[in-house]
Amino acid sequence: MAINLEKFTQLAREDFEFKRETRYLTGIIKLDFPERSVALHFEDGKLANVEEASYDDDKCKIVIRGTGEQWEALLQHKPLPFYQCLQSSSVKHGLHLSNTNETFAYLPALNRMTTLMRNARTEGAAA
Repeated sequence: MAINLEKFTQLAREDFEFKRETRYLTGIIKLDFPERSVALHFEDGKLANVEEASYDDDKCKIVIRGTGEQWEALLQHKPLPFYQCLQSSSVKHGLHLSNTNETFAYLPALNRMTTLMRNARTEGAAA
């Protein structure tokens, strides 16, 4: 199931919890799916741009990378055990989650982002 980037962007920009948890963030969050990469650009806590683009990991503050199966399990509306959040998906199921300071400082934002991504899915396509 694919993520509708337009819907995700709208949800993220309107979501109080996500905006609160990303305050002060400046930089790129990169989401690597098997078929595409998505970059979320933040400027002083505001989601400035979401684009389908691949950046080198060292240009990004946070990188999340997974197989199709990992993303599929993570983005289920009712995920299986240990797929309910990014940290447990990384520890228990091998989803790549960068170990930068920003990853841990913004972990609540990343988990909220995951919920918004679940809500922005397009039925019937790969992530």
